[in-house]
Amino acid sequence: MKDFFIKNKKPVFIAAIILVLVFIFTTAAISNPSTIAKGNIDDISTCSIPEGKIIAHGIDVSVYQGEIDFEQVKESGFSFVIIKAGSTGFGADANFEKYYKAAQKAGLDIGCYYYTYSVTPEGAKADADELLRIIKGKTFTYPVFLDLEDINIQSAEMIESNTGMINAFCNKIKRKGYYPGVYTSTSVYNNYVDSASLVNTWDFWIASYDDHTYNSDAYHKDFSMWQYSNAGIVNGIDHEVDLDVSYVDYPKLTKEFKDKILGL
Repeated sequence: MKDFFIKNKKPVFIAAIILVLVFIFTTAAISNPSTIAKGNIDDISTCSIPEGKIIAHGIDVSVYQGEIDFEQVKESGFSFVIIKAGSTGFGADANFEKYYKAAQKAGLDIGCYYYTYSVTPEGAKADADELLRIIKGKTFTYPVFLDLEDINIQSAEMIESNTGMINAFCNKIKRKGYYPGVYTSTSVYNNYVDSASLVNTWDFWIASYDDHTYNSDAYHKDFSMWQYSNAGIVNGIDHEVDLDVSYVDYPKLTKEFKDKILGL
């Protein structure tokens, strides 16, 4: 046996090195599953489970609100703002950049929405591309929403197309690393989309003004956010503004989403 090792010293040494390397890489793969098979962002859920209680109060704004003192908004008890980023065919909202910077400076959590005039999934994909151009380089602690409410999508014949629009838009936003969501009315949700196929896929922010008091129990089990008034009076804003509540801890949820993406 001794003579064997002496005569075959080089091959044995090489074999020993290979065995050591195999052990090291095998151990690393076991301790870090991402080295075994790269994950897919489509496998990461972007459908939250509402916590059944109000987590935060917020507002949503567009150029129509004019000048806004976001410091006063925060001092009034609001912790988040959803800003209109743009709309189909019109580009960025005129105040998006200004609002984003001011809200960020005030320490508010921020999301955004894009109003679509599109009527096909292909159009929704184009909307997503335009929105991604507008928000490039920005970070959000609330979702990036598709605003689906235009009169042209409100017919029974549009159900399949509307559902396709939601999936096309949200999938594209998600694959670019943003947490997507859908804003719409109870009427559209109940009548003009296939809500049964969407409710466990994407987060919905619902608009309904039947009960203007934010403590209603009408929506906390089915939706992630509720816009309960379009005529709010808030310190720091000279015009009426939409008022919202969130049933989800989005700053926590969006961070977890980002961490999962980084782990892929």
